[in-house]
Amino acid sequence: MKVTNCKFLKIFKVNAIVLYPFVLYCDSCPDTNIVMHESIHLKQIKRDGVIRFYTRYLVEYFKGRQSGMTHYQAYRNISYEKEAYDSARAT
Repeated sequence: MKVTNCKFLKIFKVNAIVLYPFVLYCDSCPDTNIVMHESIHLKQIKRDGVIRFYTRYLVEYFKGRQSGMTHYQAYRNISYEKEAYDSARAT
């Protein structure tokens, strides 16, 4: 389910987030690249399951942070994010 105009996301400097089964967008009319990126996350969740997706996502993020990466580096190093960015770019 798509939910738009979630202005509170700006506090966290986030344009969109998947909180399955919801996709929350900061703007009322989100950019097509963001919509594509988040739709790929929905496919990943359906493929791998909710618990596995979020567990793996957080574990990979915190491992990155523990290894000395910045927030952004750790975020971009998450395998699900790499797949989503690569897939969105390819379409």
